[in-house]
Amino acid sequence: MRQLFSYRGLDRLHASWFIPLLIALMLVPTSASAEYKLQPGDVLEISVIGVPDLRQRSQIGVDGEIVLPLVGQVKVGGLSVSEARRIITQSLSNKLYQQATNDGREAQHLILPDTIVVTVAEYRPIYVKGDVAKPGEYLFRPGMTVRQAVAVAGGYDVMQLRLANPFLQAADFRSEDEALRVEFATEQARVWRLRTELGEQGVEYAIDKALVPTELAERLLQTETQHLKARVAAREKDKALLRDAIAKASLQLSILAEKKEKDQEGNQADTADFEKVRDLSRTGLTPAARLSDTRRAALLSSDQLLQTIVEMSNLERQRDEFSIQLEKIDAQARIDALKELQDANSRIAQITARLRGAGEKLKYAGLQSQLTRGTGERPEITVYRNGENGRERLAADEDLVLAPGDVIDVVLEAKGLTDGLALSPGQ
Repeated sequence: MRQLFSYRGLDRLHASWFIPLLIALMLVPTSASAEYKLQPGDVLEISVIGVPDLRQRSQIGVDGEIVLPLVGQVKVGGLSVSEARRIITQSLSNKLYQQATNDGREAQHLILPDTIVVTVAEYRPIYVKGDVAKPGEYLFRPGMTVRQAVAVAGGYDVMQLRLANPFLQAADFRSEDEALRVEFATEQARVWRLRTELGEQGVEYAIDKALVPTELAERLLQTETQHLKARVAAREKDKALLRDAIAKASLQLSILAEKKEKDQEGNQADTADFEKVRDLSRTGLTPAARLSDTRRAALLSSDQLLQTIVEMSNLERQRDEFSIQLEKIDAQARIDALKELQDANSRIAQITARLRGAGEKLKYAGLQSQLTRGTGERPEITVYRNGENGRERLAADEDLVLAPGDVIDVVLEAKGLTDGLALSPGQ
């Protein structure tokens, strides 16, 4: 036998806890729900007092609808919580719900309007990004402020650069920055020396006093000047040795040239004497021993002339090699200087990049120490919110009350901390 069950009696029966529940719901913070319009991603909890089976949570879909038991899809997107509660109550009111009893029978229950409870179980999350320790997605709570959201995200933290001790880290970064400045000045002095060695006119070595102390810059210039003088002196010494070798070879060649002339004259005389004796030998007027002696003399003078010619040829080739080496000294020195200059410029570019990095780390370390002391510039906070007119960009402070789905962008600036930091080569 089916039985119609009214919840009016149930209301009277449980009035002792139902009325306090309604009062508690009325006291829920309204900062986010009074004028807040429900959006996809929010989760509503719909329940009927005394019917646990009808309690459910429904997430609003991208189409703005939720699924209700006994009803189906209901559109609540874009409505306030009170408007959604009224529509849901109208949809569920006076619906019959069959529930199995302990004895196996089914009892019909009439859902009355005052037994329907609609609350927001979960709001869309908020998102914190920028200069915080843990950027990401966080649960929204009604009445939540920017200050609380930043606290949930781990507090302010420059570019997520976490320093165990910002004061000690700042000292390390400052030491790194000073070492790079010295390297930069050293390479600039090296470039000055190489450009001077290459014969460029009007080359000046000027180091900004903000980069390294004047005394250090003068010592670097003095060292490179001595290096330049030593290189030029060594090169001139090599050239002098080659010039001397060339002069000696030329002198030997002139002596050999005279000897060659004499050897040629002797060879011609010996050859003529041999031919004369040979002619006489054919007529029988000269003994054979005389012919042999003249032949031997002609051969010896010819061999001596040939040795002189070979010696002159070797000496001329050696002199030519000395001349080529002499010409190559300056050319090779220029090639080496150009290659070294290229390496120095590349090194300057690398040091410049490292200087910028060290300067940034020093700047952020200084900002971290300011945050640790509670001093320094206040953060720049921007809140992006989906409003009735579309996406809005709000310049906010730490006390701004957030709405579900807000995106908080935090930017920390280190004003006044960049003085005296890394300089570029053009400065």
